[in-house]
Amino acid sequence: EAAEIQDKYLDGDKAGAAAAVPHQLIDQTTLLGPIERIAERMQAYAAAGVTTLNLAPAGFTLEERLTALRAGTDALERSGLA
Repeated sequence: EAAEIQDKYLDGDKAGAAAAVPHQLIDQTTLLGPIERIAERMQAYAAAGVTTLNLAPAGFTLEERLTALRAGTDALERSGLA
């Protein structure tokens, strides 16, 4: 899978490369979804020994990025880890 993604990307097919990334990989390496789910994932990371998470909120506008950041901080508070 990684070779396919890289080949598509290097050939200039960035959309094809993005489409080739397995959903499972995205799900396992990012915090996304409803706030409760993100809080549960934060708890799982903590239980596995993770002590630092980096929130990199996505969005096209500043407001979208701030909304995503607020969701991350809300999830942290709900996780009971803050």
